[in-house]
Amino acid sequence: MSGRKARAARQAAQTAAPPVRSKQFGQHHFWRWWQGGLIGLAVAMVISGSFVLPDLLDSKPAAGPHAGMTMGVEPGAGLPAGSSVPSFSERDVETGRAITSTSVYDQTTLLFFSEGVMCQACFEQIKDLERFGAELDKRGIQLVSITPDSPGDLRQALSQYRITTPMIADDDRDMSQAFNTLGQGMHSDTPGHAFALVNRGKVLWYRDYWLPPTRSMYIEPERLLADISTLDG
Repeated sequence: MSGRKARAARQAAQTAAPPVRSKQFGQHHFWRWWQGGLIGLAVAMVISGSFVLPDLLDSKPAAGPHAGMTMGVEPGAGLPAGSSVPSFSERDVETGRAITSTSVYDQTTLLFFSEGVMCQACFEQIKDLERFGAELDKRGIQLVSITPDSPGDLRQALSQYRITTPMIADDDRDMSQAFNTLGQGMHSDTPGHAFALVNRGKVLWYRDYWLPPTRSMYIEPERLLADISTLDG
């Protein structure tokens, strides 16, 4: 073969053959692709975490209005007889005298939880119970009423109805919540028409007359005393 033909053959072979990539180039390209994928995945995880993690870190156990009540007791159903009296510390809105779970420990006390100033019948109830003060005294029972009103609103109602028995302005509803009276009244954030008889740190008797079958925001004092009398039997 002549020199001219040999050169032409070599040029044709070089043109037809595909370019060959070195092994080193392939590994470097692959590593850059893999590294880029990892970085993209990390960025996506950081972005997702910015939405998810705050919710997880800020989440707290549910602390609904009935957290800590006796297990198995329905919200708003009060505390069954035999339950421990929840710790509470309040004051008589009129006199400022302390009324606490300690101060009533040795005195049988009838706690009356009601809707307060939005319920005229509830204040008629308190007034009528005062008329049975002698009967309550004979049984060694003192009456304390609790309403979810502000002190100012409650004092105005006391003046209007000329009520003299101790009254607690439970405007933060912590006492009503502790006795599990919220949730089944006419409004979810107020008690129904509930009575709890307590003595020596125990609930002796509980009844909410707004719940079935009574469904009433007023109960005749005679009937209330008769229902409490069942304890004597």
